[in-house]
Amino acid sequence: MNSPYYEDAAVTLYHGDCRDVLPHIEAFDHLISDPPYSRDVYMRMNALNLHAASGALGRGGLRPSGTPQSVLQSIGTDMAKMAAGDIGSVNELLPMIADAAMRAKRWVIVFSDVEFCHEWRTALTRSIEGCRPALRYVRTGAWVKTDPMPQMSGDRPAVGFEPCTIAHANGPMRWNGGGKAATWTYGTVKTNRPAHPCPKPEALMCELVSLFTDPGDLILDPFAGSGTTAVAAKRLGRRCILIEREEKYCEVAAKRLAQGALNLFTEAV
Repeated sequence: MNSPYYEDAAVTLYHGDCRDVLPHIEAFDHLISDPPYSRDVYMRMNALNLHAASGALGRGGLRPSGTPQSVLQSIGTDMAKMAAGDIGSVNELLPMIADAAMRAKRWVIVFSDVEFCHEWRTALTRSIEGCRPALRYVRTGAWVKTDPMPQMSGDRPAVGFEPCTIAHANGPMRWNGGGKAATWTYGTVKTNRPAHPCPKPEALMCELVSLFTDPGDLILDPFAGSGTTAVAAKRLGRRCILIEREEKYCEVAAKRLAQGALNLFTEAV
């Protein structure tokens, strides 16, 4: 395994494919991550965005308010790269990530597209060689967006939330949320946006880290992106191991994590 791309007292960031790095990560308390979504979603998004960007919106089609044609074309290009595999889809990675998640001592939380979350539940709770599952399914949570992307084709409802599959290692469960529901309402990242196509809101990740983990705990995120999970962990006195295969995103994450005092909740809640 390569030396860390970035390291401080709280965070270790590895630049590499998680399939190569994960076998060397032995012990962690929680896995909290936003993996790539399924291939089918990227392909549908690509088709719809290119359709909208071309100006061929159907009856009732909707262009995001104030979004120029050039921006829509850029979105379509980004979706095409995702669908082509430049960013990658979770389909081939799912069994390996599930195997790694089973080493968690407590919570496992993975975001996904709505259509794929049942696959995460199945993978995380499967039995190994006739033994009981290493993880048990607990709940499907939801990030409810206050400003979701509209359905630009206008021929069907848009998706207004993203699910996260919540599982736990066998044994007593504990979290810091009491009887609260597993729903979290935040807007998408618009200000102070890191250079990444789909960053999670810092406030959302801070709330998840606060609810599911305790000070000093070690969190693993095999799909670090711009490093928001580690930003939240560092702010709240947790530790974090990050893995990211794209060096440009490692650079973004390292710059964010190397800042001095981190300003909690920089986005509107």
